[in-house]
Amino acid sequence: MRIFNLFIPTAAVFMTGITCFAQYDGAVPKSKGGAGSTLFSPMAGDRPEGAKTEITAKEEATYDPDANVAEFKGLVVVKDPQFTLTCDQLVVSLGKNGEGIEKADAIGNVVIIQELPPEKKETPKAIGRAGSVTYKPEIGEIEMRDFPSIQQGINYQVATEASTVMLLRNNGQSRTFGGGSKTLIVSETSQTP
Repeated sequence: MRIFNLFIPTAAVFMTGITCFAQYDGAVPKSKGGAGSTLFSPMAGDRPEGAKTEITAKEEATYDPDANVAEFKGLVVVKDPQFTLTCDQLVVSLGKNGEGIEKADAIGNVVIIQELPPEKKETPKAIGRAGSVTYKPEIGEIEMRDFPSIQQGINYQVATEASTVMLLRNNGQSRTFGGGSKTLIVSETSQTP
């Protein structure tokens, strides 16, 4: 077993055969979007204290200490108390001296599912899909590209062109630009006998 220290508190990558495992304690620089931000937190809200993030990859996990970049390939799954993300490839650029996340790029068949705390179980989960996603914690922003879509409960926004970009911010704001999109709001009807 090879162990790579990612120079982030309690972060390590373990490679066993073709299955890779990484654990990350979620330390990121404080963003303008609010303290406690983490990967894809615009969908997730405040980060629970002591939360851990687990990254698994089927094919490969690499770390380049000179570039401060960790890369995961092949059926990548990121499990966090706030979200679950799946993609084909995840590239995480770390800050100077390996402190916190500078930028994370999820590439290929990206799906992000919001995980809600038990006290918010009545709130519909948000689900995002895209060909590629970039997260920048310093500014608290997710950029979804390549036919992105977001669904929460009865609300569904979907790109109608590959050039459409959807931005999600920690403060709850969103913006769609660069191409066409449509928004569907399905009304819930109650049937009376």
